[in-house]
Amino acid sequence: MTNLIERHFPAYKGELKKLYGFKSGYLFLDLTLGDGGHTQEALEAGCRVVSFDIDEKAIQRATGYIKNFRPIIIDGQDEMAKIPQNFVWVIIKSNFTQVSEICKRFSLSGFDGIMTDLGPSQFQVLSEGRGFSFLLDEPLDMRLNQSLGVTAADLLAVLNEGELVELFSLADEPFAKPIARIIAKQRQVTPVITTKQLSDIITRIKKFRTEGRIHPATKVFMALRMAVNLERENIRLLLPQLPNLLKKNGILGVISFHSGEDKLVKDFIDDSETKGILSAINQKPIEPSIKELSISQRTRSAKLRLAKKII
Repeated sequence: MTNLIERHFPAYKGELKKLYGFKSGYLFLDLTLGDGGHTQEALEAGCRVVSFDIDEKAIQRATGYIKNFRPIIIDGQDEMAKIPQNFVWVIIKSNFTQVSEICKRFSLSGFDGIMTDLGPSQFQVLSEGRGFSFLLDEPLDMRLNQSLGVTAADLLAVLNEGELVELFSLADEPFAKPIARIIAKQRQVTPVITTKQLSDIITRIKKFRTEGRIHPATKVFMALRMAVNLERENIRLLLPQLPNLLKKNGILGVISFHSGEDKLVKDFIDDSETKGILSAINQKPIEPSIKELSISQRTRSAKLRLAKKII
């Protein structure tokens, strides 16, 4: 059923071979499988690939799209599982924050390249019942992993006005204060529990003042998704684990989608340079090309930072 929602077009699709130097036997770690765009590019270039994803539906979609390669699929919590040394493609069902522990357990190390794409896939955004999309009318959930306890509706109910302003500002929302103020007033009358309720509040405040083609609710929805799924916390947990998984001269790449995430990545690379662990390949983030934007406007806010391991 991979055709119900169009396949997600990952940022920098078709450019990884040049950026990473893919070749036969290259060992690549894709920490965000999604619909499999980056993994497929690596496999078709002759790489051996380890992919991570916690989302069972994402794994099903990716394996449905990548028909020429059959993966070994492993539950990251299965301590009895084994990975053959001559594998071509392994998918590990796990949150990427556990990557170091899991790779150690399965004797996976010395990667030539690592990629982390911090944006949600189009499938996740548009899947009914998840509450990610302002284009649908459904409960404000936004949990990528249903084992998480707090939903977006819960956050809108319990955070005070100042905390809501701070949250929305993390996604660079310029109207954070008036949006938070209206939500705080609205919930005294009726709780804000659906995507349509929230989208309507934001649209009334911003009207047509959002630049370009971005929907007025985009940044607030992004901020809530990040908070519900502990995305900033997960980035802080993930990044320090990655240099030890790379071989010398191996390349680390991180794709972010707003300034807060990009700053976390930049600060980590700067700190690693100071310690003599990594060397930044690009001092400024690489942005999507005009050609890529002509194919997919969804990648317009993407920023890619690359660093090479030097010890």
